[in-house]
Amino acid sequence: MIKSISKELNTIQIPFYKGELSMLPFNLNDLTTIPNEFRETVEQMVKNLPDKLGTAFLTVHGKFVKKSKTLRRGAPHIDGNFIQGLSDWSTGGGNGWKVGENGFSLTSEEHKLSYENENGGMLMASNYSACMGWNGTYKGKAKEGGDCSHIELGKGFMLNPNIVYYGNSQFIHESLPLDTDVFRVLYRITLPIDYPELNIEI
Repeated sequence: MIKSISKELNTIQIPFYKGELSMLPFNLNDLTTIPNEFRETVEQMVKNLPDKLGTAFLTVHGKFVKKSKTLRRGAPHIDGNFIQGLSDWSTGGGNGWKVGENGFSLTSEEHKLSYENENGGMLMASNYSACMGWNGTYKGKAKEGGDCSHIELGKGFMLNPNIVYYGNSQFIHESLPLDTDVFRVLYRITLPIDYPELNIEI
């Protein structure tokens, strides 16, 4: 079973950024190591977290995207948890983060730790609405790379722009083709693998 959970936390403004910063480690209780151009946005993203402990990872991606193209990964999937030394996205290896790509590099136990772990999760926010999400409990398990395209999901919902969303480690989502030419910026904070499921009302 997959328990897909997301929550709206707060509204922020996403600053312009061109480029891609991948999985920059930082301590949730010390944001001084984050470059100045990202720090204020990260502060706003994490402010409603009840616990600010452990190492998180910052990804920022800003790019001009043509109509019908996606900024990030298409097809329904879960991101799962970052397993340091194996899920090394910063080196471009992927190790299971793209549907059907490099999923073999995780053993069955590592796959379970990444994709069936109730702890962990992420925060994300974008300046343009181009992501579909699903909340609920679904039959089946994520395949290689967190692929959920084989699961009957039903109707999803669009993530709104300039909203910080919390997603648990099993939050099912997909990047959608753009409906127009647009410069899209996405912020994602991958929470520590042992971060407890967020059970707060905003």
